[in-house]
Amino acid sequence: MIPLRSDSFPFVSVVVPAFERPAGLEALLGALAEQSYPPYRFEVLICDDGSTPPLAERVQVRDLPFSVRFLRAENAGPATARNRGIAEARGTIVAFTDDDCLPAQDWLEAIAEALADPATYAVHGPTRSSVPAIDPFVHSIHIDQAHGVATANFAVRKDKLVAVGGFDETFGAPYFEDEDLAIRLRDRFGPIGWSEAVRVEHPPRAGSARSAWRAAGYWRWMPYMQRQHPGAWAGAIGGVRRRALLKAALVLIGLAPLVGAPVSLALAWVGLLAWQAKRLQRVLGEAVTYGWRVPPAQQLAYLFGEWLLDFRRWAAYASGRHMETKRSGREIAELGF
Repeated sequence: MIPLRSDSFPFVSVVVPAFERPAGLEALLGALAEQSYPPYRFEVLICDDGSTPPLAERVQVRDLPFSVRFLRAENAGPATARNRGIAEARGTIVAFTDDDCLPAQDWLEAIAEALADPATYAVHGPTRSSVPAIDPFVHSIHIDQAHGVATANFAVRKDKLVAVGGFDETFGAPYFEDEDLAIRLRDRFGPIGWSEAVRVEHPPRAGSARSAWRAAGYWRWMPYMQRQHPGAWAGAIGGVRRRALLKAALVLIGLAPLVGAPVSLALAWVGLLAWQAKRLQRVLGEAVTYGWRVPPAQQLAYLFGEWLLDFRRWAAYASGRHMETKRSGREIAELGF
């Protein structure tokens, strides 16, 4: 990284898509208030994606040392919300994070230092929770360089965002839209930079069966992603397909008593539980490493619930094969870029 001079801090626009998490948003604003970056050299754009009542009426913004603006979107997903923020951004650099994240105190300074190198047009860094991702028990994130780009912790020069047209608004949920943008940026401008100093914490929070089911349904955007970028996520959907087919076979074996084969029911359930128990054992091993205790009731929920999510993902994928783009015929100029 190239050290910044005291007189060369670029103006940064921090764009945050937000929806129905006022407490998380206030915590984020508190973290941004502690930034080592000069507060007069950045602004924060809160892109409220249709919260009711609006977040501007529920979030305390007095006494913050930087400029904060609330922008209202149409509840069409974070891609649309972020595009609204990009269109309004005054900075030469646009930094993205989320309303459930806490950037490190030197986050903006590390971004500016990374982008001070003329050869670097975009940068991302580690996003980590204090516990592993144990869905559906806990919503947590652990992203390093190998996981690709996530907009919980990503910054890019605004002119490069404009050149590729911002986020593809076809993605109506927080899935794939960041990777799609990253692929288009890399195709046009080359590799995206990585910096260990650009750090964001993602505090873990309790998950639920409902949120896990909803997230599995976001796989309906996978076929569109693959049409836009052939070969993208091919391995992931292949794994889901294999698991769904094998689990379907176990279910069919379990139904065999209806035609006079009573032993097969027990064999099917033993096979299913043994399979899931192996995955659970791996997850519990990760949990122990982080000192996280998973109650027995949640372990049982994992055994009986996680396999359903693979069916949900595969069904969502199948339903999305004929999905049409929402952005068809819409000019980028309409977004105000």
